[in-house]
Amino acid sequence: MKRFTPRPLIIAISFLAIFAISIAAFGQSGNQNQNQNGNQAAPADTNQKGERTDVYHDLEIFTKILEKVSQNYVTEVDTHKLMKKAIDGMLSELDPHSQYLDGLEYEDLMVSTRGEFGGLGMLISFRDNYPTVMSPIDGTPAERAGIRGGDQITEIEGQSTAGWTVDKAVGLLRGEPGSKVKFRVKHPNQEDSTEYVLVREVINVSSVPYHGMVKEGVGYIRVSNFAQKTAPEMETALEELEGKGMRALILDFRSNPGGLLQTADEVSELFLEKDKLIVYTKGRLANSNRKYYSANRNIHTGYPIVVMINGASASASEIFAGAMQDWDAAFVVGQTSYGKGTVQTVFKLSDTEAVKLTTAKYYTPSGRSIHKDENDHPHDPQVASNDDGSDGSVAPDAPEQKSDANSELKEVKDAKEKPVFYTSSGRVVYGGGGITPDLVDKPRDYTDLQRALEKDYLGFSFAMDYLKTHQVKEDFTTTDAVLGDFYKFLDTKKFQYKKEDLTPENVDYIRTMVAREVVNAKFGRNAMYKVVVGQDPEVQDVLQLLDKHPTLKSLFAYADEQKGTVKKADKTEKPAEKPAKKK
Repeated sequence: MKRFTPRPLIIAISFLAIFAISIAAFGQSGNQNQNQNGNQAAPADTNQKGERTDVYHDLEIFTKILEKVSQNYVTEVDTHKLMKKAIDGMLSELDPHSQYLDGLEYEDLMVSTRGEFGGLGMLISFRDNYPTVMSPIDGTPAERAGIRGGDQITEIEGQSTAGWTVDKAVGLLRGEPGSKVKFRVKHPNQEDSTEYVLVREVINVSSVPYHGMVKEGVGYIRVSNFAQKTAPEMETALEELEGKGMRALILDFRSNPGGLLQTADEVSELFLEKDKLIVYTKGRLANSNRKYYSANRNIHTGYPIVVMINGASASASEIFAGAMQDWDAAFVVGQTSYGKGTVQTVFKLSDTEAVKLTTAKYYTPSGRSIHKDENDHPHDPQVASNDDGSDGSVAPDAPEQKSDANSELKEVKDAKEKPVFYTSSGRVVYGGGGITPDLVDKPRDYTDLQRALEKDYLGFSFAMDYLKTHQVKEDFTTTDAVLGDFYKFLDTKKFQYKKEDLTPENVDYIRTMVAREVVNAKFGRNAMYKVVVGQDPEVQDVLQLLDKHPTLKSLFAYADEQKGTVKKADKTEKPAEKPAKKK
């Protein structure tokens, strides 16, 4: 238990307060903190003398209260935890995205932006009371050592992991590249555990976890987040698909929580001609007001592009979708995006601590604010727990959000109440927060049975059990015999369901879920994505759309017919500012 030392702490806090306020009063032009745009953090605003006096007084009262609590509270308290809660409480008054980061939180932020970390390369979840490997990352120490999906990590550095959280296990498995870590693993088909001593390496996590041809002439790229290496990874995928004769492209940004603004700029440059405005930001401080233009001379063009988004596509995903939509460079399909249109600047406080503060808002080239008020959010954009910085969900078709049966109708109705803006060709697009798609595609409405099966990892557990006694090929499918085995497996797990729950829709879902987990466990995530994408109903909708409307012009015309677009008129919202040339 950490003890409180009252006088030294009061002196320290008072000194730090005086120092911080002095810096704020005089400003520091050389601040080297970085924000998620890659820009320098702005110097603090100048406070008035009376405000500084109030801050001194407030800090003094705060430390006196902390002193009294530490000395007199009925039980001994951890003052470090109290201080952290106080900081968290202060920042929560600002907005949900401003936060204090320490330890693993700060490390996770760095992993998500850099796309790499020091570790073994395992995607881990928690089940059956132990940290359990969902799958290893290809080419990593874990994969080379034979670690596979379903392996239970029972011990790390001599400590039993029974009942551990995933974060605790990950914290010990990660470390400096070149260092060693000892742990024990119980494989699904073995009674005893096996000891491993592996050397940690730099683990590179791709933000483009899958790309391929989903149909003759139609390429597909899944982008899970925006990290430092996303643009070159996408360019590699584009060149490969173009080399295979791609005539149309699907870019899947569903449930992509975003990332670096600089990366959104770089990804947009792959498709937008030089000097096209991509996004601009506006904030309280002068250096928060910036415009970002495409500087790329070699772009990927000559085929229609469809961008898929949903209610959990946020931040950099929205910047990209908004820029492509405003310049008529892509057709956007799905549901209105999350509306996380704010810039967070990360101010480093120490080697393991930082504070992330909102410093500006994003606007698309046509002038639309991406930001949506928090009260309008039905849920936060999230992916499943990830412990390697990767796209955390086992598969992109696992349940992620509840959908309203009337969501498609509501989306169209709401669009008519949103402010109107115009693309470069005069097409109508909507503001009001988030990116409203050109065509609304109702999201999959997951049934209670589907959610229950996924929540309890029953597809994953069955795959581990099935592979103990069966050899499978990469083109594995869930036959009627395999389906029967799965139902028997549910009985052994005492899973409660009724025969009437086995509707054609649910049976089709179970077939995909089982194939997904078996292929993932045996052949890895790339093979798993082939299964999932090939049977994704929203991807199939896009493929049918491209069959009927093989050009962007045809797609735009079809969308206008579907939504009864308001024609351009003098009394509506001012059309988009035409981007000026970069000087």
